[in-house]
Amino acid sequence: IGILGDRDYGKTSIVFDLLKKYQGKRGIVLFAYPDTSFKYRQIHTLSELELTTSSIVFMDELQKHIKFYQRSMNDEFLELLSTMAHNNNTLLFTTPMSQFITKSLDCFIDGFIYTKISDLGQLKNGSKAKRLLQAFSCVRISKRTLRLEKGEYLQIIDGQEQTNGVHRFSNPFIKKAWNANNSLKIPQKESKNIPKTRS
Repeated sequence: IGILGDRDYGKTSIVFDLLKKYQGKRGIVLFAYPDTSFKYRQIHTLSELELTTSSIVFMDELQKHIKFYQRSMNDEFLELLSTMAHNNNTLLFTTPMSQFITKSLDCFIDGFIYTKISDLGQLKNGSKAKRLLQAFSCVRISKRTLRLEKGEYLQIIDGQEQTNGVHRFSNPFIKKAWNANNSLKIPQKESKNIPKTRS
């Protein structure tokens, strides 16, 4: 599930609000999240992710972790997503732009949670993120913008039709955890160690 929208409108806050409310039995895992004050399990490598089972995994700022312009890492990450699904995992990720989401990655995404989008023209043509918005009936969606206030989000997820729509979330002002000193760069050699598994 992708969380997409303008900067500074609480994409990360939405995730932590949902995780706090989660009452299921699966574990919660943060992938290399810089703020360690959240008492969830932390992992830092794609190899650890490949071994994770029955969990909800959160990747903040997906493009910081996966360099999709590197063909080898892109292909191995897609294989890893197949393994994650087979292992009963759900991936939540945030990104400011749909351009970071490739057509291949689109196939693994069940839906999106959107914050305010000032210019819908910035959404990649043909992307699932744009198609879902165009097909969904909501007074907040116009031809040019998705009008949401801070503390609001629009959910459009396949199979969740009863709860799709506009929702509110608490604490939309979680302090940003990323800065120039703690941004993560995954070594290229790490991606090469991912087993070549397919489901």
